[in-house]
Amino acid sequence: MHKETQSKKQHVPEMGRVGPIWWHHHGRKIRVDKVNSTHYRLTLAGNAAHLIIESHRINRQDKWLLSWSVTQQSIQEGAKGTIIFSTLKLKQAFGLADGVDPSSQWLVTRYGAESASQFYFIRWKQHLNIPCPGTGNDGDPNISILIDEEIQEAVRQLINSDQD
Repeated sequence: MHKETQSKKQHVPEMGRVGPIWWHHHGRKIRVDKVNSTHYRLTLAGNAAHLIIESHRINRQDKWLLSWSVTQQSIQEGAKGTIIFSTLKLKQAFGLADGVDPSSQWLVTRYGAESASQFYFIRWKQHLNIPCPGTGNDGDPNISILIDEEIQEAVRQLINSDQD
């Protein structure tokens, strides 16, 4: 019972001008770029970052491969990453399901979040970072996304198309 209660705790993050201090303002520029339901693939993109979400089967389990890149255009450098999400983690990251991984409650307490899973994501309302909180400044290796209705619906449709 304690873990169940603990998994529902949330803390308000310290806020910057446009969101939590761990979230980068370029996340407001991320939009749905491409949807390919035949290949179970969704691309979200902005001018300095992009994220590809695609179906990935491992050991007979449906998973999601997330690949992102962030470019710091002023110095022509950037960071890239990949991670594999379960369907539940993908839903939690994009606000389609609630919950905090019990081992990640410390992230919620320290940084402020509604949902989080260490190594995967942190989210406060529509402000999402994959795979972790950042400084909110240029040079962070994580991707920040402001989840709007279009993004949320695209993720929902991607998940549903893979389950058909």
